[in-house]
Amino acid sequence: MRFIPCMIAVVLSACGGDLTPNIDLTEPPPDQLSDMGLMAWDGNAPVYAEGVHTYTLNTPLFSDYAVKHRAIYLPEGTSASPGGPADVLDFPVGTVILKTFSFPADLRSPTEGVDPKETRMMRRTEEGWESWPYLWNDDNTDADLAVGGNVSVVTFIDPDGESRTSQYLVPQRNQCSECHQIEQGEDVVMAPIGPKPRNLTASGQLQTWIDAGIVTGLDTASVDGAVVTEGLDIDALSGEELNHAARDYLDINCAHCHRPDGVQGVTSQLFLNYENTNDFNLGVCKRPGSAGLGGGGLIYDIVPGNPDESILAFRMETEDPGAMMPLLGRSLAHNEGVDLIRAWIANMPADDCQ
Repeated sequence: MRFIPCMIAVVLSACGGDLTPNIDLTEPPPDQLSDMGLMAWDGNAPVYAEGVHTYTLNTPLFSDYAVKHRAIYLPEGTSASPGGPADVLDFPVGTVILKTFSFPADLRSPTEGVDPKETRMMRRTEEGWESWPYLWNDDNTDADLAVGGNVSVVTFIDPDGESRTSQYLVPQRNQCSECHQIEQGEDVVMAPIGPKPRNLTASGQLQTWIDAGIVTGLDTASVDGAVVTEGLDIDALSGEELNHAARDYLDINCAHCHRPDGVQGVTSQLFLNYENTNDFNLGVCKRPGSAGLGGGGLIYDIVPGNPDESILAFRMETEDPGAMMPLLGRSLAHNEGVDLIRAWIANMPADDCQ
């Protein structure tokens, strides 16, 4: 199975013409996205103000096949450095991260007929990260603050040419914490998910940021880059390459919760972050702590050599709202991701866990 490109690669930065950043951390976010002066929608893609940097992820988070445009604004004269929560970069106060979710009519032509649905905005204040959802209007001229979220029906053609229908969820603002909360000692803090150094290395992107002074205090030689899933041919991977790709996929899609300092990780003791080296905490021959009916009647999170008996594979491929994982962010199964994880489990030395 080959991963089909489902995101648009973009250059480091783009000029947005008359756009001028207008960020005031002393006030709540504006009612319209345009009032921040960071981005606008132009035809089939966003345009950004000068000083707003676009980026891509080696292994992106799946969200019902939505195409994602990612961009970040750092205040002039500031930079990010290693050491942020959940292994992401530590961004300065005043940083704004923008992620716009859109759907082409046909994912085989991802730059044509593109309809933006939402832009999620995270901003770094003196008190920490805040997350705010914006919903694009019908003519795509602006996006309105939508703290109550939204659900819409989106029909599109998937990378395999099949018609798919998503019950697309724009999360309520208070739902954002379900994926973005990390425990730090006695505190629970919000944190971004995607921009980890190892997930920014594709096409020399991280080095470009370092050269531009956007990232400091980091040597790319020390960064173990995540697998680039765009164009990935699962059948051509060696065992080691398959393990690397699968662990990277679980890291971005599951480990924002399932990690030692993640809310779900603490309760379940299932750690799917890339850095975990303990097979039991990875789910191998591990009974789930709280899967309930979500376990599909299966016993172990991972039964090596047998994806059909593994709860992890079941919860990724089911579209039952009471059983699927992640709990938020998808209504459809990611066929390519399921194929990757099933191949990874099948390639493990067989063990019936008895």
